[in-house]
Amino acid sequence: MVTDMATALPRSERIRYVCQLVFWAVFWVWGTFGFLADDVFRPLQQARSTVLWALDAVMVMMACAVVRRRWPIVITMTFAALAWLITCRINHESTLFWINGMREFVGLLMVYPVMLYIMDDERSREQFLDAFDRQGLYFLIVQAFCIIVQLFKYGAGDLVGGGFGHYFSGQVSVTIYLISFFLLRRRIDPNHFLYSLGQNKVYVILLLPTFVNETKVSFVMLALYFLLLAPIDRKLLLRMVIIVPVVALLLWVGLFIYNYTTSLSQSGIHFSSVEDVVAYFVLDDLEKVEGDARWNMENNRGITDVPRFTKLAYLAVLNEQEPGHMLTGFGVGQFKGGTQIATSDFARTYDWLLMGSVPYIFHIYIQLGIVGLVLLQLYVVFLALKRPHWASGRDVNLQLMLLAVVLIVYLYNDMLRNLAFCLLFFSLLAASWQRDNEQQMLDKE
Repeated sequence: MVTDMATALPRSERIRYVCQLVFWAVFWVWGTFGFLADDVFRPLQQARSTVLWALDAVMVMMACAVVRRRWPIVITMTFAALAWLITCRINHESTLFWINGMREFVGLLMVYPVMLYIMDDERSREQFLDAFDRQGLYFLIVQAFCIIVQLFKYGAGDLVGGGFGHYFSGQVSVTIYLISFFLLRRRIDPNHFLYSLGQNKVYVILLLPTFVNETKVSFVMLALYFLLLAPIDRKLLLRMVIIVPVVALLLWVGLFIYNYTTSLSQSGIHFSSVEDVVAYFVLDDLEKVEGDARWNMENNRGITDVPRFTKLAYLAVLNEQEPGHMLTGFGVGQFKGGTQIATSDFARTYDWLLMGSVPYIFHIYIQLGIVGLVLLQLYVVFLALKRPHWASGRDVNLQLMLLAVVLIVYLYNDMLRNLAFCLLFFSLLAASWQRDNEQQMLDKE
């Protein structure tokens, strides 16, 4: 039936329809393979690298097949050339090492142009958004199931990463909030906020699993979720009277669930004072960081997790230990390798620093230095200002949510390197640009 439907469409619509099928296939495989490999059938772990390689290759081929506008091609080619120069010429890594490292930027550079192509046609856009209504809800349900299974098996902690697998707890939580926010925003009636919220309470209920995997970012996401759910207009203050108590209640419920599940888990981290919060995010003595990390690696199955802000603070020490890399970094690929491609000398020396939770600005700085950070900021600003030719307006609330997520990711983790998260993020960014009929509906609200 799918084949019949595709062949009945004009050629341009057939291509967009196939792109949508590929999008959902890649998204679902990336979003569930980790759980299947880590918790259902362990032998699949051996195929993880091959599967992720294949998904990246599919995304690259799809982008090459449909993207024809000049700006994404220029940006991608310029970035690839610069990354090759830094990696292969300045840092003397192999071309194969550079190719492997470029995989981490496939989602960041190639997903959005493909999504704009899909939504360039009004019918194709409607098909995608209708599919998102269904697939998004199914995905939330699957993630809730996976998280609950992992919670009972391992307790609250990093292993509760939902369908993404172990150590993706932060990514699955942010993913759940973004999907739920988008689906609920499409259904909320700003003039009957509480009523429509009650009518669509399933999307709020499906947020609860984010409080059982020990991700503190869930509390920030929950506050943003409700503050940005209603339109920003003259009635905003009136709506806040309703929204603030709802947020407070849900935060209390979330905190109760969080404390209860972490209290049952030996791996759970409990905060009893401000000092505990500070100690979780940053250590005081940078001179002891490496020694403590290596001790943890020797006594914790080769795993350690230096606090996020400590990693950022340690960059000053790293610049003294490895001079000459502040401007351009150490080349792309420092966070990959070890399975089919060997890791770099730098990655082997500083493995204790690179593993675990990695703020995205740390991830970029290590590989591309200050040049990379500047290019990242310019790219984010460009995407925020570059209106597609078919768009007449923007969903301000959705774009503010996406901007908030980018700022969180800068200091929280490196999920923008993962294709599945980029598929979600950039599909929502493309959907946030409104066509004429959609903008008129927003204006009436």
